Amino acid sequence: MTIAEPKRAGLRPALDLKTLANTGRPLVLPGAHDALSARMIEAAGFSAYGVGGSALAAVQLALPDAGLQSFGEYRDAVGRIMEGSQLPVMVDGENGFGDAKAVTRTVRSFEKLGVAAIAFEDLVLPPRLDRPPAVSTREEIQGKLRAALAARSSDDFLIVGRSDAAYAVDLDEAIARAVSYQDIGVDAVIVPGLANADAFKRLRDAVRVPIMAVVVSGTPWFAPSLDELAQIGIEVAIYPAAILWRVVIAMQQGLDAIRHDNGAAPADFDPRVIGQYLKTAEWTEVDRHFA
Repeated sequence: MTIAEPKRAGLRPALDLKTLANTGRPLVLPGAHDALSARMIEAAGFSAYGVGGSALAAVQLALPDAGLQSFGEYRDAVGRIMEGSQLPVMVDGENGFGDAKAVTRTVRSFEKLGVAAIAFEDLVLPPRLDRPPAVSTREEIQGKLRAALAARSSDDFLIVGRSDAAYAVDLDEAIARAVSYQDIGVDAVIVPGLANADAFKRLRDAVRVPIMAVVVSGTPWFAPSLDELAQIGIEVAIYPAAILWRVVIAMQQGLDAIRHDNGAAPADFDPRVIGQYLKTAEWTEVDRHFA
């Protein structure tokens, strides 16, 4: 097996959504949950990736996506993930971890880390898990997005407005919020929880800025294919859980194998593969030359 050599450390490239709008195909952002998954995404040939709060809470803390991780835990986890890859990364900024002041700090902190884009949502956090999700007022999320835009030091750091109103209220409210985000000046919008392709088309007709689709199969949300997204004109497809779900299944299978006294690696696994991803040869050269 040959693994593509990740780029050398240096200045991280920006996420150029204006160029993407002319490619005719959505940019695919697999979701990374740790440094190894970020490195594997780069080695697989993807040109960017995403980091979501749900995956981080699950992998880093074994917690549900319920607003239980702090800003510091989240920021530090993203920083560790970014050590695994030099690709541009889009980060789920949740609700900004508080009010407009918190959003300002969040933007400054993640821009300093070298993140390419960050999204802020209108969900009320922390959520009550015993009742349907709720969204904040339009005025509150609009104020947060204005604060985010004012806080960034470069226009290359993208601010994305997300509305979860499509499933928390209705589609009309979600589209109205997306249009208001565009009017504020965000670089892109996310509207998860759409029911079908027609809902995506209505959103596309309403906004001019790039649209990022959250693709999560196995839920009531419509999970469009890349071809469907391309036909509608959606610029970015985010897969926040596609890798994590497979990792969980693989760990279940590995533990089951150990339980049945068969802890050997899968027959098709080459032990050298993990060493390639971990750059063991590079660290060996450090010993050879300097130790």
